[in-house]
Amino acid sequence: MAAFIFFVIMFTLMASTTPRADAAETSAAAVVIRVDQSGKGDYKKIQDAIDAVPSNNKQPFFILVKPGIYNEKIIVPGDKPFITVSGSKTNSTVITRNDSGNIIESATFTVLASNFVGRYITIKNTFRRHGIQAVALRVSGDKVVFLGCKILGYQDTLLDENGRHYYRGCYIEGAVDFICGNAASLFEVCVTYVTRISVE
Repeated sequence: MAAFIFFVIMFTLMASTTPRADAAETSAAAVVIRVDQSGKGDYKKIQDAIDAVPSNNKQPFFILVKPGIYNEKIIVPGDKPFITVSGSKTNSTVITRNDSGNIIESATFTVLASNFVGRYITIKNTFRRHGIQAVALRVSGDKVVFLGCKILGYQDTLLDENGRHYYRGCYIEGAVDFICGNAASLFEVCVTYVTRISVE
């Protein structure tokens, strides 16, 4: 428990920084990978940048995502800890999919690794039908942090599955069971918004 409290305090201090504390300020401590759909970065897709991180890495990797709408299904594997995925502005860096039917497999963004940080990104699952699971974000790694993010969906938006997690300054939206799971999580200065349930 004491270790988790220390972890939360550490990332609370991180959260007090602005989005401008990006790759330029983290490059001394981390390997920086830039994702840019225009082709001006190291990769055009976020998943390609994650795939480039070596398995069982011990060095932090900072993936800076330029503004854009990324229609991707993201998985951060369990053997790739110490990754940060960061946008510069939450509303302009959007990861989106339209998937449904299985609470595990439908997730737009899945974090299985420990020591992961997500910053200033929007994660969406645009599927909307009552009674059908459609996860936007699934978090199953330990010691995972999301700062200033938007997590948008309809049913089971945030599957806070397992591990210890910290959400600060996040906006989470859904209609049915939209925060669920067995994780030990702290939500600080977050907004939850219930959308209208539509029954066909």
